Amino acid sequence: MTTTVSVESSEYSTSLSVCENGMLENGPPSSSTQKMSLVELVLGISYGFYYSRKHLINSYVLIPIGVIVLFTILYGLNQLLANVFKIRFPASVLGMLINLVVLSVLNLVSLMGESRQKQSTTMVKISSGASWLLTGYLTLIKPSMNFSLKWINVFFIPSFIILPLSDPISFIECLKIAGVFVIGFLLLFCVDVYGILGLKWVLETWGVFSEDLVKNEDIELNSLRSGSSSPNTSITSMRDDITTIDISRLRTVQTENPQLNEDLQNDQQLRIVSENPFSTQDTSAATSIIHPILPQPEPIHHKANLFGRDPVHQVSKSPAVILSTQDSIDNSINVESEESVAESIIPPSKLSANTQKVVISVTNYIDWILYGLLFIISLPLYYITAIHTFLPYHLGMTILAYYLALLIPQKWPSTKKFAHPILILTAEILFVCFIGSLIYHHGEPKGFIQDLKYYKTGKNYLNLFNRETLTNNGKQTTLSVSDPTGTPQWPGCGDVLSSLMDISIVSLSLPMFTHRKDFIRNFWVLMPPILLSIGLTFFLYPIICHQIGIESARAIGFIGRSVTLALGTPLIGALDGSVSLMAVCTILSGICGVMVGDTLFRLLRVPQNDYVTRGVSLGINCGAIATAHLLNSDPRAASMSSLSFSIFGTVMVIMASISSVRDIIQSLAGL
Repeated sequence: MTTTVSVESSEYSTSLSVCENGMLENGPPSSSTQKMSLVELVLGISYGFYYSRKHLINSYVLIPIGVIVLFTILYGLNQLLANVFKIRFPASVLGMLINLVVLSVLNLVSLMGESRQKQSTTMVKISSGASWLLTGYLTLIKPSMNFSLKWINVFFIPSFIILPLSDPISFIECLKIAGVFVIGFLLLFCVDVYGILGLKWVLETWGVFSEDLVKNEDIELNSLRSGSSSPNTSITSMRDDITTIDISRLRTVQTENPQLNEDLQNDQQLRIVSENPFSTQDTSAATSIIHPILPQPEPIHHKANLFGRDPVHQVSKSPAVILSTQDSIDNSINVESEESVAESIIPPSKLSANTQKVVISVTNYIDWILYGLLFIISLPLYYITAIHTFLPYHLGMTILAYYLALLIPQKWPSTKKFAHPILILTAEILFVCFIGSLIYHHGEPKGFIQDLKYYKTGKNYLNLFNRETLTNNGKQTTLSVSDPTGTPQWPGCGDVLSSLMDISIVSLSLPMFTHRKDFIRNFWVLMPPILLSIGLTFFLYPIICHQIGIESARAIGFIGRSVTLALGTPLIGALDGSVSLMAVCTILSGICGVMVGDTLFRLLRVPQNDYVTRGVSLGINCGAIATAHLLNSDPRAASMSSLSFSIFGTVMVIMASISSVRDIIQSLAGL
């Protein structure tokens, strides 16, 4: 079998084939018995980092700068809400709503100039300015927000990792909680599905609502993801742009040749490539799939005259979107290597075959290498008693564990239904932490719990500089005498990830902006089931849980079962409920939606192209984890899902901030 490695740039295109037996076509032969010298290894690593420089600058310099700017804005919003208006409301949700409004207003102003172009020159200028501002604004915020959306599943990890630190629960109460969770999930899911279908039927009968199902291409895309489609299926799905916003289409002045674009869409083809650097792509099957070219703001690579000779082929400067059809469980949060395995940069032909193989490996596994180095460097920082620092140790371990967790469903596809990466990496991290603590604490098991308190200390970006010492997710303000650390005021890995989750919540405003017309068109189908679900969740869970003997704080914690963590934490905190139970139920609800959502839709006979029913049902019941799943499989359903859980959680947080409602809920739960 031959794997084709292709290179694209704005000036030329070339390809080189690497065979599985180690032979490099049109290059020097390599022998399986040929030993690699140290010079070849060092030279290959150097070239690998050199050809990965754009990815390194983008991922480790530009994106972090954008994230820090967003953190600063969210910190200011939080101070405004907490200290000025005295409101307990998450700044991330407010930031999401503000960003959505700003984008919508700018887009509306830019469109007004087009409709009144012949009537008012001033309006045309204002429209052009708004269009320029909108394009520039999106160009600045998209990289960081796209990053946070692609990694959103990782940000839910801390709540699972710190489960061993939760208060103990009896076996009988655990069974009751499990029963309420399963029955409540299924009943509310059915209520939402049939409520939406019933509303659509009534509104269609009255002529108020018109069914708008997704196109056949999207159905074929879903079938291809499940392996049931023929290899000649045509699909149009963005791989790297999780935000689903094409900036080039927002410009009011089109400078490209329409006929050229049409010719490109009709004539050019692209292969399916894998976004995971550890995946092996069967290009022989992928090349048979035809993909239309979609415009993008910038081409991926800008490397001129890489081979030391004139370009062998001139290609159009119209960039292309690389497509992928991997299941979203595998690639919703992927390793951001130099775009993909198939886009690796082949070094000059004067390099030996061994060096070329090292270059290809380094460019494909650059993120693995960097986080592996971070974990190795963190080991002495963790095991030296005078330092005993946890952040780099836990961070490197967590990212590597997530990479490994993605391998299992990819290696054994039959495990996709239950081997969710969050579940797998939780077991991996807890196991490694346990072994590491046994080594450090000389075989004492209690050291595992002591060290785990530093995984999430409670020092997130909102209280990072207040000089307080926190451990165990903010529950403790003093350090253990038997287990000191050299960095008592540092945040934990869980604090970093949970802080980034706030960025991802703000970033959801971008796909919501893209599909805002779907919300307007489906308003009367969207709002009634959300309001009904709020009423059932807010008032029935405390009553039922209290009557069957579940402790009061945990009974209140069930209210946040399907609310995303960013909203569920202030919601349950305001009601004095169990935040730990809420976190577990929220994550399990999201995972259940990813694993059994399609099965439930088939049993309930929901059409596969009914993105409204699927998106709203999963958004209300499964929150942000299911939305992350839909971002790759069905962007329109993802927009409905993000709208649903955002409105659902926001209204519940507002209700919890009302003292009279809070008193009623606490009395229903027996407090």
